[in-house]
Parts: sequence; C-alpha cells; structure tokens
Amino acid sequence: MSPRPIRREHRAAPRARRPRGLVAVGALLVLCTLATACVERVEIVQGGGPGATGNAAQANVIGGQNAGGDSIVSSFAGTKMSFGTIPAQPKKAGTGEPIKIGMINQENTPLGSFPELRLGAKAAVDFINAELGGVDGRPIELIPCITTFSVEKSRACAQDLVGQQVVAVTGGIDITSNGSIPVLEQNQMPYVGGIPINFDEMRSPISFQFSGGVPGAFTAFAYDAATRLKAKKVAVTYGDYASIKAAGVDYGVGTLRKLGVTDVADLPFPVTTTDFLPVLTKANEGNPDAIILGAADTACAPAMKTARDLKITAKLYLVGSCAAPTIAQQVGEDAVDGKIFNIEGPKGNDDPEAKLYFDVVAKYGDPQLPAASAATISFRSVFNLYAALLAIGPDKITKPAILDYFRTAKDHPSFTGHAYTCDRQQIPDLPALCAPQQILVERRNQSIVGLTDWIDVPALVNQK
Repeated sequence: MSPRPIRREHRAAPRARRPRGLVAVGALLVLCTLATACVERVEIVQGGGPGATGNAAQANVIGGQNAGGDSIVSSFAGTKMSFGTIPAQPKKAGTGEPIKIGMINQENTPLGSFPELRLGAKAAVDFINAELGGVDGRPIELIPCITTFSVEKSRACAQDLVGQQVVAVTGGIDITSNGSIPVLEQNQMPYVGGIPINFDEMRSPISFQFSGGVPGAFTAFAYDAATRLKAKKVAVTYGDYASIKAAGVDYGVGTLRKLGVTDVADLPFPVTTTDFLPVLTKANEGNPDAIILGAADTACAPAMKTARDLKITAKLYLVGSCAAPTIAQQVGEDAVDGKIFNIEGPKGNDDPEAKLYFDVVAKYGDPQLPAASAATISFRSVFNLYAALLAIGPDKITKPAILDYFRTAKDHPSFTGHAYTCDRQQIPDLPALCAPQQILVERRNQSIVGLTDWIDVPALVNQK
C-alpha cells in the first residue's frame, strides 16, 4: 500500500492551523549553469486573487522600513513558537562573552550572488540580541564569510571560521562546498541549515538540513502524479548536473516506477540550457499526463512561456521558486495558471512565526533586504540553531553539545517548517536531510491554492 501524505504534529509548541489559501514558498532547487549562474530565489507568496487568505502587503516588506517602530515582542507576548514563548517585554542581551556563529555565503560574483541570505541571518541575530535577551543573557555574534564561486575561497572561509572559534556554522548558499565541508568535518564543526546544493551538505555527518533539497521535490512530484492525478505516462526532465541528475533519476523516475507508473520518459538536458523548446517538445511526445521539470529561477519564465506556446496540456510540475509573483508578472497569468509547485513552509497570514519573520525584517533588516526572498531560509536556520543553544544552556555551549543536540533531535519544531528528525534515516542515502517533507500547491486565478498536506517523503523513499 502506498504511503499517504501525513502531518506530523510538533510536540514542543502548538502551531497555527494551515489556511487553505496562500502559503510560504520554500527553497528546493539550485540549478547550476556553466555559462550564466547558479541561482535560487525564494519568494514568500502572500495574497493576490479571489479567495486568497494572505496579506498582499507582506510580500512588499523591505528591511528597515519600520526601524523606529515599537518593539516586536509586545505584539507577540506569551505566544508559543518553535524556539520558546515570546516574553512580555523586550530584553537586551548582556555584554558578556558572545556566542560566535559563523556563516558561509556566496556573494559578489556574476556566478550567483545571494546577499539576502546573510542579511536574513543578521536580522534574526539582531532581533534575538535586542529583544529576546540573547541566549539567557549571552549575546550571539554572527561572523559571515563571503565565498565567490571558488573552492579555495570556500575552504579559506571554513578555515577562518574555525580559527575564530565559532561554535557552529549556519549555511547560506555555498556552491563550492566541496571546499568548505571537508574542513568543517575535520574540526567537528556543526553545519546547520542553509540551502543544500551538493552531496557534501546532504551527506556530511556534521550537516543538519531543514529541507528536502531537490530529491524531496522530485519525490513529492512523482507521488502526486502517480496517486492524485493517476498519471499513466510521465516525463521527468532535469539538468544534467550530479546532484540534480540523481534527484531526477533516483527520486523522480524511481518513485514513479515504485508506485506503478511504467511509462516514464527520463530526459536529461544540458545545464547550460536557456531554450526550453527542444526540452519540452521532447517531453511532450506521446501526450504525457504530467511533466516534471527540473528548472528554477531564471529558467522558470522561459519554461512556462514555452509550455504555453506549445499548448501543452500535461500537468506541469515546477519547483517552488517558480511560483514567485514576479515570474507571473513577467510571462502572464495564463502561462502560470494551473502549474503545480512544491513548498516547505505551509505558513499563511495567520501563522505567528510567519508574522514574526516579516515584522523582524521590517524593523531589523537591512534596507537592501526584501522579505520575499531566500532570507526566509537563513532566518529559519538561525532560529532553529537558537532553539538548540537555549536548550543546551549558555554555559554548556560547545561544538560537541550542538552536534549531540541535532543528532538526537526527533520531531523537533522547525521555524515555519516541518518538524525535523536528524537520525540520519529520513533519506538514508542523503542522511543530513532532517526535514525532507513537502507540500504541493497550484496556481489558480492569481492565487496559490494548497493541493496536499505534508507529503511524507521519507516513507516514500524508504518504501520497498
């Protein structure tokens, strides 16, 4: 019997009920190209269209626009969240020895620059120190290191952070993580969160990821096509890049065949592809019921426009970044309508953690930081690490203590995400993925409508 989508309740704190309308889009795919860029953009899709429950104003929040406003905790006093209960009054961290947290993030390069991840992490830390009292009085110090699509620079960043005696490194996007991760492993340095791109982050014993990455996305797409759509013929397309190819073949094609879909077209395309006409023409041969398209960011618009121009009737699955409002504005609603996307944060306008995120960005964020960005991921990573530091206690925080905390975490609440379990058994071949579960949504009449509850990706992957 095929696994059914299930919802795992968070144990430590009650969570708001998920609305049927719009939800927060999570990061799931980075598509590396040799000629242009390796890019992932994540936007919170809120509001828009008849029946939408989100607040359209949230999508336009810019860092610092409410810098002189009242304290944030006053609006959330007594609210239980994944990291604890919000205090009644703001409390500043003390002036004692700071807890040093490193961050490695790629910026300042035409081959992909993601400053929003660093700025999101900084806003989270600034809020924690200014209003939550730090870690029981001890301030947190964020030490970012910028890599520039260079294995040597990534390695140097890891070495520098080790030398500065940080207790953990939180992830941004590190495309050349094959330089940084080995150094962190040698020094038993916890690597917490971020956007996992390579096998390095998804397999390292010191890495803890609150995302399903590309494998989670392809597994969920395949499950939905096979069960809800009852598709008989499916085309799976993906960029011919090691980790993406593995996701397409092992988790996309593999899940379809496991669930009884035998007519599956396996179609890799060069990662330098900018013209999706030949890709989608080939995928549409034989009138498939569904097409799973492994393309993201700058590929989203041309892919959906091409599908419209070809009058493709197959249900098209794309990663969550393709649901960004800016893409619909670029190619037209008719090209986006009816498309299915995956997300990793089913949080609508009535979720207190989603509200907290927007309020923190508005008050503590850099003016260059749009809230509707990949900052959601780094913000989540910081708060999940913050919860760990609180649980360990200010006087007992060490690298081994943090490693032990995450390695023993079971169904632990994740900030605006699915509860995470880091037993290294969620997806055995990618043991660092602690929360690979997905939700699928569909674009309808300028709104994002939920199609599923959490799809239990580990159950599907581990099914014999």
